[in-house]
Amino acid sequence: MMMALGNSNATMIRRGVKAIVVGGGSIGTRHAKNLAELGVEVAMVDRDETVRNKISSDLGVPAYLSVSTAIEAESPDLAVIATPNANHINAATISAKAGCHLFIEKPLSDKMSGIDALQSIINSKGLVTMVGCNLRFHPEIKKVRELLNEGVIGNVVAARIEGGSYLPDWFPESDYRRKYSAREDLGGGVMLDYIHEINYARWLLGDFHTVSAFAGQRTSLDIETNDIAGILIETTSGAICEVHLDYIQQAYSRSCHIIGEEGTIRWSWQDECVEWTTGDAKWQSFERPSGWETNEMYVEELRHFLNSIETRELTTCSIECGRRDLEIVLAARKSAIQGEHVNI
Repeated sequence: MMMALGNSNATMIRRGVKAIVVGGGSIGTRHAKNLAELGVEVAMVDRDETVRNKISSDLGVPAYLSVSTAIEAESPDLAVIATPNANHINAATISAKAGCHLFIEKPLSDKMSGIDALQSIINSKGLVTMVGCNLRFHPEIKKVRELLNEGVIGNVVAARIEGGSYLPDWFPESDYRRKYSAREDLGGGVMLDYIHEINYARWLLGDFHTVSAFAGQRTSLDIETNDIAGILIETTSGAICEVHLDYIQQAYSRSCHIIGEEGTIRWSWQDECVEWTTGDAKWQSFERPSGWETNEMYVEELRHFLNSIETRELTTCSIECGRRDLEIVLAARKSAIQGEHVNI
């Protein structure tokens, strides 16, 4: 059954393609709605009966208890994995064995176990994979990458990247302390939640060589996982990148500041623009397109994934890319625990 939902930013492009979305939380529901608007037939999976009933009532699509049951009933072409982080690999492996192309929400997992076996199945079946990286589809981040590729500020020597917001605001209708972000057993923690910053930093600056980090529980949030992290990174090109992540700021904040030998680029989500300058020149700016909405980057990443399935081309962030992001976060965690630099 198709969802009948309105979204002028998505174009109906693919009839006859079927997907299961595993996980009925906010991001799973967003992906389900966006896939439907892109012309994909959608069914969902969630272990919670209350969530399944809500899905069926609100979205008008089938909702199943297990991945295996959904696959048997629907014969999907692709699976979107939007469960808590610790459950990603299991759901993805079941789906891959059934021949489903995989879109796995970030992070790929909270640990490395199971990834090699999943990769082997993907390779043997020739599956297209993508790990969620919606910030690569944000117009301002794309503009920053364009400026860097054009060499506008010359050789990059340093960058500062920040991501922070107040964890209780993520779950306004429930106890945030029971959600995956706050729980070690579900793969939570600020570095995994904000792995977007690691992902887009690598996209802009190139791969990383060494990490050193501090992280911990520094507030009264009363959670099991780290609520703040400071990561110092050396890229393979020799640039130094500082990454700040937190669950604490009650004013949403996301930004980057990139310093080159010939100029500077800066961006913040709040200012809705990219600015850059070279030498003594005046600051130039690129403003967020009028009327742009946050959901557009989620639509575009799914459109990119569907196009890659059609063309059998590598996505902008395949499972290999997601694996590298995870390796870096786990190295940063190791550094914070052991108090030493970690080469990656």
